[in-house]
Amino acid sequence: MLDIDRVEAAIERASQRPELGETELLLWLRREFPPAVASQAVWQIRLRQRARHKFSRAEQMWFTPEGLEQSSSEVLASYHASRFPRDVLAVDAGCGIGGDLIALAGRGETVGVERDALSVRFARRNVEVYGVERNCYLIHADLLRLRLEEASFLFLDPARRVEGRRWASPEQWQPDWSTACHLAARVRGALVKTTPVLAPSLIPQDGEREYISVDGECRELLLAFGECKQGILLSALVLPEGARLVATGVPAPSVHSPMEWVYDPDAAVVAAHLLPELAQILDGYLLHPQIAYLTAKHRVNTPFARVYRRIEHFPFSRKRLFERLRALRAGSLTLKKRGVDISPEQLVRQWKPAGDRAITVLLYRTGSSVIAILAENT
Repeated sequence: MLDIDRVEAAIERASQRPELGETELLLWLRREFPPAVASQAVWQIRLRQRARHKFSRAEQMWFTPEGLEQSSSEVLASYHASRFPRDVLAVDAGCGIGGDLIALAGRGETVGVERDALSVRFARRNVEVYGVERNCYLIHADLLRLRLEEASFLFLDPARRVEGRRWASPEQWQPDWSTACHLAARVRGALVKTTPVLAPSLIPQDGEREYISVDGECRELLLAFGECKQGILLSALVLPEGARLVATGVPAPSVHSPMEWVYDPDAAVVAAHLLPELAQILDGYLLHPQIAYLTAKHRVNTPFARVYRRIEHFPFSRKRLFERLRALRAGSLTLKKRGVDISPEQLVRQWKPAGDRAITVLLYRTGSSVIAILAENT
């Protein structure tokens, strides 16, 4: 059985030798600690380093690989918790190592249910790290054996990776997708977190859909049921800004060649298929019917897209691209693509700076050709 206190002591000892690599650190720790304790310490140090982008207190927390991968970051967990009333008990069904549990307990009384014993131990330590243990109750049990339909509010995040193996089929998740949706529909209010690439045919018609991005990456599809609904059937939410784009059913915009301004929509907007709504805000056009780039005559500040000023555009070839970049005295080069089978990394490696001008290259397919747009950030 894992001796958490002993492993924590080894981790503290390891902090005295930050210059050592993992192998050297393991050998050094084994001079003082049993092999199992030394291995667990090095393992936790690695996981804590990986967790820094999600948790501000990662250096004090405990993780399993699966728990870290699936856990919500602080910004996402805080948003999830804000969707529940503060004066009612909420159940985090399948709480893992406690990413969402911490935020929910910060809101008010919360119960976490988890069937993996090690994750329960880690979740208990993690809520203590954030000082919310008074509001949190942990149950080591299989949630399918509990009468969760009698709870008032549920948060569900079905496990998509079990024992190191990723399950592609939603019916292999834990709990399986059908069960998760059934439970969500039976209580007063529920949020179900899932992958943003979930097939539309699997999304319940009575669930509100919210595609959420953090720092430009679409992290999840959040489904809301019952009293957790906001009255918005489909939207894209951009965090940490908190900006929301709502589906209005406007028609698709026309297609136009690149104009002075080019927009690269946020990943949540693309996942939610809200390019028409964004184009309406920008008074803009599509560059291609199946490509998620927009263009417009005028610059519009928006949290829903990155905007570039177009310098020029032309049919792509490597030779012509590098000729024009040299003529523009380009230095640092950023290359983005949509619908194009070209390696951006390879092109960037092959480019030899000809000056100090920062240029972004946007590649997209139109018909049988590829168009290159040379642009600048604004």
